[in-house]
Amino acid sequence: MQGFFEKLGLMELTELTIIVRLLLALIFGGLLGLERTRKRRPAGMRTYMLVCIGSAVVMMTAQFMLAYFDGDPGRMPAQIISGIGFLGVGTIMVTRYNRVKGLTTAAGLWVAACMGIAIGIGFYFGALVMLLILLFVMVFADYMESTYTKRLRRMTMFIIFGNVTDLKPFIAGMREKGVEINDVETTRSDNKEGIGLFCVLRLPAGVDREGVLKMVESSSGVLFSEELSD
Repeated sequence: MQGFFEKLGLMELTELTIIVRLLLALIFGGLLGLERTRKRRPAGMRTYMLVCIGSAVVMMTAQFMLAYFDGDPGRMPAQIISGIGFLGVGTIMVTRYNRVKGLTTAAGLWVAACMGIAIGIGFYFGALVMLLILLFVMVFADYMESTYTKRLRRMTMFIIFGNVTDLKPFIAGMREKGVEINDVETTRSDNKEGIGLFCVLRLPAGVDREGVLKMVESSSGVLFSEELSD
């Protein structure tokens, strides 16, 4: 495959090659960002485009330096891989109930930068395969993960109680109904007199997730409940 690109003259750094690589970075980065935009994530299509294009330009600059100034072509892309973290951190947030969001978007920005580096140096086939794999992961892995989690018959919950004294009766009541409670962790809630509880519920046979949610919501002292992603 690489020989095919060599025959087309796309391995040498020319005006045509620069245009082709930037267009590929624009398209590939945009395809990844489009999936994030569809899910209304903070970093969308434009952000992914810019990251991928910028990485491609830096890699082409490194190739230019090697050809004309005898520089080290690995130094500049190395700074991209380590420096993209500042942008990724900006997409990670902790919600009011201590739920972490944005990790997938941050990881996507990092791999978009890596893809831009591959395009910028002329590793077209590697960048194309990488794009296809990433699209598969972003589009289908969420469904696969959700299906697998449901088969585990396990729920990660965050529950807010009006008073700390409501915890013990709640745990006892759930266990009487056959629901095991593990990995219990308490935290302060927005309500000064309330308390938050992180826990993992293991569902008994014959009880679905909706049924457990109703059990939790109808329990005495429960002010708020939410199922979290594992």
